[in-house]
Amino acid sequence: MNNLTEWLRLNFRVCLSATLMIEAAIGLLPQLENCTLPSVVGGMEGLEYHSAALSALYFVLSFWLILGIRTSMVSALAAALLVLPAIMTTPEGDPELAVKIVLVTVFSVPLILYGGGRYTLYEIREALNLADADANRQEEASVTS
Repeated sequence: MNNLTEWLRLNFRVCLSATLMIEAAIGLLPQLENCTLPSVVGGMEGLEYHSAALSALYFVLSFWLILGIRTSMVSALAAALLVLPAIMTTPEGDPELAVKIVLVTVFSVPLILYGGGRYTLYEIREALNLADADANRQEEASVTS
């Protein structure tokens, strides 16, 4: 069961990174602004510098997610930077953008809670990763007795 969750977290990491990379490409390449994909930075008319900076941040965060660098913190930051501007720029709502927000939330919540899974370069010990904590307690108990 542990291998299954490891692979699921790896896949969530890749999917969230792909979503961020698509947002970065739409924001950094002006030719893609009129594409049919729902985009957070595409709805930021009049805020060219803000959308370019946000797109650059999306690119850096997607790269960090692929490598698995501090996955919990990076996925929390990515979710916040995707959801909050989407809510602020389209207060009337957009059903297609709402689907993207739900997908980002589904991808990021397990990563925030349990970390990045397999093939991470730099991952700290997660406080909420209870399986590892139980294993460590059992090892410590067997060593002390």
